[in-house]
Amino acid sequence: MGRFVWTLLAGFAIGTPAVPVGLSLSLPGPAVLFAVLLGSVCCVVFAVFAMERVRLYWQSWRARRKSLAVSADSVTGMSADGAPSHGIAALGSPAGDRLSGTAGRRAQRVFERYGVAGFGIAGPALFGTWGSSLLGAALGIPRWRLIRWLMAGVTFWCTVLLVASDAVLDAFGIG
Repeated sequence: MGRFVWTLLAGFAIGTPAVPVGLSLSLPGPAVLFAVLLGSVCCVVFAVFAMERVRLYWQSWRARRKSLAVSADSVTGMSADGAPSHGIAALGSPAGDRLSGTAGRRAQRVFERYGVAGFGIAGPALFGTWGSSLLGAALGIPRWRLIRWLMAGVTFWCTVLLVASDAVLDAFGIG
């Protein structure tokens, strides 16, 4: 029972790479797959809901900040950089970029090219379970579609890792 719980916790903490951890604890393959998937479900649901709350809070804070800035600009007639205010944000401004980091740009490219399904399948391999959950929620993907497709991707990658790890362990005579 303890080995199953450790594998489940590893699935929550690191996602799909927990499959070799479960196998190294001498759990059978189906038990490892079940434990890692159960831990990953908890990880994905927790991360998506938490990031969605953070995103909504950020958007409301930003809207309040913008409304204060617009009201201050209308009083002075000047924007923060000293140019006359016209009520239009500058093109290419950093405020227009939602996720400007390297991982954020990569996530946006994957999402724009392949949609939610492609992001959900490729996300766990490219960004990890936590990263793809947080990035997907930050991109504004609807929560249940994101969770459903991320779990499909996690299931796929856990199965691939299980087969590959089992083959490596058998090849070296460890299992």
